[in-house]
Amino acid sequence: MVNILKKMGVVFFVGGLLFTFVLSSSAQEAAKETITCPKCRHTNDWSNDFCINCGYSLKEAKATKKKAEEENLEAERTAKKALIPELQEEKPKETSVKIYEGPIDPCRLFLIPTAEVLNSLEISLGGGSIIGEMKEEKRPFLGRASIGLGDVAEIEASTIGMISGLAKGSAAIPTAAFKLKILPERDTFPYVGFAGALRSSLWHSEERDTVKFQKRVSTLYFVGSKTFGALSLHLGTSISDLRIRTKYRHNNALLSPTPEQVEAWDKEYVNKNITRPFAGLRVEANPKTLLMIEFEYIPEYDFDEEDPTVTREQIEAVWMVIAGLRFFAFDWLPLDSGVMYRGDYHGIGDMHIHAGVNINLPLPKIVKARRAK
Repeated sequence: MVNILKKMGVVFFVGGLLFTFVLSSSAQEAAKETITCPKCRHTNDWSNDFCINCGYSLKEAKATKKKAEEENLEAERTAKKALIPELQEEKPKETSVKIYEGPIDPCRLFLIPTAEVLNSLEISLGGGSIIGEMKEEKRPFLGRASIGLGDVAEIEASTIGMISGLAKGSAAIPTAAFKLKILPERDTFPYVGFAGALRSSLWHSEERDTVKFQKRVSTLYFVGSKTFGALSLHLGTSISDLRIRTKYRHNNALLSPTPEQVEAWDKEYVNKNITRPFAGLRVEANPKTLLMIEFEYIPEYDFDEEDPTVTREQIEAVWMVIAGLRFFAFDWLPLDSGVMYRGDYHGIGDMHIHAGVNINLPLPKIVKARRAK
């Protein structure tokens, strides 16, 4: 039994050697490369530089064959990439979204609207104050929040500063506004962008002794805007409705208009509609700074503390000018500063400083950028 196993081991060992020799010979034969002489067509080993049959130089033929093999290999790779998508070079995916592509303007000057509106779902937040000769506690912070709707409209909730002679300061009056873009600005007729806006406030009260003085204002704007390079011009008409009334403090009863007038007019206030033009100019001093000036009329009524009687004739329009600049600390953070003067002021000592900050948030781009991450 042992002899049989020994014989079988010898057989397997010899067979393995033969099998290894055959594979080695085949590999050598496969690896052995030849070159055909272009003159006599004799087959030579690749290591020969001259034909062993006729002596012709084989260098040029070897270079041509090598180049052809490289071209065939590259063609095979290209064909494989075309057939197998996984072998194609993947293009780098864009993983970031550019949120701000330049300074974002809040679509207004200091106070007057322009014909532009915020982009859809873009939010603009603002705040500021009117600083001048007034009591410290009468310098209210003026806030504003706007949002664009469908690239054609925007709505706003804000507080406006209503300068009061009674309070020797400026009161913050809650307001709401809606603006609709009627025509976009274009390079063909009618060239000018056009929009309409309505701003309306709540009733504002001031008290003196036994009398409560109240007023409310609503203004309808129609504005056209046109840009000429670095300059943009904004012209329009405003229609303001100022409503006035006085009441007794102790019982909130109407003092002016009188109950008889209320019954005759079917309204508990005296009002007057005032139509006036307004204009605004904006010049780009540099990519970060805009110079701005605006002119408009505002309705006004000076209450007489000694005679609280309200008359329609005492409601009048007062012109107002604000001049200053808008500086973009960042593309999303424009800062406003300017000087305000009105027709009912007595001199430069009554001038007020208008200061404000704006924050612009393009929500759709912000959400897209977060999803891309």
